[in-house]
Amino acid sequence: MDPLSLVIATAQASAALAIFGGFITTIGQARIVCTAIDAIARQPAATGTITSTMFIGLAMAETNGIYGLLISIILLFANPLLTIFLQNMVR
Repeated sequence: MDPLSLVIATAQASAALAIFGGFITTIGQARIVCTAIDAIARQPAATGTITSTMFIGLAMAETNGIYGLLISIILLFANPLLTIFLQNMVR
């Protein structure tokens, strides 16, 4: 296997792992909402506090999925490691 193929394969595997983080984020968000619904069912008087806390947790969890998507797009379409590798191969 030539080194260029190895760099590209590593970038694709890394992008797949970053996207997998997005799937894990979905599971985490489902748990946040499930727990919030359970808490509201137990204490309906605290609905406002629970809902605002839930939205903050969902926003923080969503950033993980967005970062994973951003990293995978960078690795697949604008891979800086590939550019460095190709510059060093020319020399």
